[in-house]
Amino acid sequence: MTEAGVATLTSKGQVTVPKEVRDALGAVQGDHLVFEIDGERALVRKAPRESLTALFRRQPPWGTSAMAFQRKLRDEWSGRGPRH
Repeated sequence: MTEAGVATLTSKGQVTVPKEVRDALGAVQGDHLVFEIDGERALVRKAPRESLTALFRRQPPWGTSAMAFQRKLRDEWSGRGPRH
């Protein structure tokens, strides 16, 4: 394994990913990074970007129509309680 830079942890637990690491991962602003713990090591990898279609396919069925869900929320927010 090659050392690719050093970063300092802030009081808020934040760290700037060194440029060498960002470049090696091809990471750019807005990308998500995954941290894996292996004993006293932390491994960092770039999370794969997923299409919205792939995300929706993983979503379990709602069990209710979107309109019924919106009505329920509207009723709850207005203080009327759910419709039956």
